[in-house]
Amino acid sequence: MEEPRLSKEDIERVLKFKGYGNKSGRYWFLGMEEGGGSMDQLRKRVCSFDPVEELESAIIKLGFDIDIYVPTWRVMSKLVLAMDGVAEWQEKDRAKRYQAKNLGRFGGDTFLTDLMPLPCPRLNEWPYDAIYPTKAEYIAEVRPNRIEWLRSEMSKFQPPFVICYGKGNWRYYKEIFYGVDFKPEFDEKILVGKRGNSLILLVYFLSPDLVKTELIGQIANMFGAKNQSR
Repeated sequence: MEEPRLSKEDIERVLKFKGYGNKSGRYWFLGMEEGGGSMDQLRKRVCSFDPVEELESAIIKLGFDIDIYVPTWRVMSKLVLAMDGVAEWQEKDRAKRYQAKNLGRFGGDTFLTDLMPLPCPRLNEWPYDAIYPTKAEYIAEVRPNRIEWLRSEMSKFQPPFVICYGKGNWRYYKEIFYGVDFKPEFDEKILVGKRGNSLILLVYFLSPDLVKTELIGQIANMFGAKNQSR
């Protein structure tokens, strides 16, 4: 039996998804797009997702195990713990607890968002040809408005730390913060800029092999709790 098509209103709803957690939090994480994704998952999002979700609630709504291991989330958790000066930030169990109890929560310190609103399994995979014939057409239509929205939200909330990850998208992150002069640090592994109250870090993709423990420690030592007012 053929699955029902998404209506225009359904498509607009999923394209307006904002992210997970607390927009007033200290740490904003900005990536290219969520991993995973399928038309079946998109239908679940249409039926059950609000514009901003709690990460734990979203995992449950999509039918995944609440203890799902996502390397990106684990690196985020370690980075926040290190920035906050938590002594045991390198410990696996400590990061796991932070991910389970704090990451992407309404009352927490983090907001997770993306340059593009639809999740994709891989960069070159496109499961939504029923909505946009190609990923290139989707990006061309959606990304400019998304950049404008992100620019407006950053200006409104002025999060103290904005971590933009994925080197392949640094140029688009720079569009959000046009006019900001970014300087390289740590052998050009990151770029650092400042706009208003926000410190902006452009980093590699948040995987354990690219953003290693040493780099997290360096970032925390330079920009973390001991060097920033709480």
